[in-house]
Amino acid sequence: MLKLIQNEHMKWFHKRSTKITFITIGILTLCMALLMKKVANSAGTEDNILNFLSFSSGMLILVQFFALAVGGSMVAKEFEAGTIKLLLIRPARRSTILASKYLTLVLISLYYLLSYLLFSFVWGALFFGFTSLEGDAQLLKNITLTYDSAYMETFMMMTFAFMLSSLFRNSALASSLAIVVSIGAKAVTGLVSELGLWWGKFLLFANTNFVQYMDGMKPLFDGMTIPFSIFILVAHFVFFMGVAWAAFLKRDVAN
Repeated sequence: MLKLIQNEHMKWFHKRSTKITFITIGILTLCMALLMKKVANSAGTEDNILNFLSFSSGMLILVQFFALAVGGSMVAKEFEAGTIKLLLIRPARRSTILASKYLTLVLISLYYLLSYLLFSFVWGALFFGFTSLEGDAQLLKNITLTYDSAYMETFMMMTFAFMLSSLFRNSALASSLAIVVSIGAKAVTGLVSELGLWWGKFLLFANTNFVQYMDGMKPLFDGMTIPFSIFILVAHFVFFMGVAWAAFLKRDVAN
């Protein structure tokens, strides 16, 4: 399987879109740093790197969109290009091929998240420095929880995109549908919460944000706990991967 993962990495790394994605992350985080610096100068306040990391973490949704784009094309692109036949003539089983693609997707999503954090750290250090960090332990904890929750959401939605990629032969359709569902599902979860509907706690996006379990905060729905959210996430994951596995193993590649 390691050879298959290395092969997937080579294909991903040599794509122009990969380089564009990293450049985009660098430019967007730079723009956020310049914006925050301008606001701080106008207000006469002094910020530090942790303040910027907290500010930039609010746009981690970008990492999710980039991961969804890759997830939606991971399998479907092989069918579009006709290269799936070259993969399946190898001695590796279909389940092994699918697993290598999914593991590659997980690694790619981590590369995107770490690059976002690295760029944010560099711009934060450059523009704001490390002054006045005393007493910011709680802020650091909040930043860590925000990144953890953002990646949990990204992880679940890219698994959903991977499932769509296994179901459809069109990578653009799979990626676009995953992004639309991601945006729409958040809106639906918020609406259900406002209406106080009890069954909303079973929705995926009601359980991805573990920040809601911090001290002094109330969960989105009554009766929600950390073990409950973990159970809901695992159930969704098993369903997404089960559908992807069944679809890929039964997919006809004759045409």
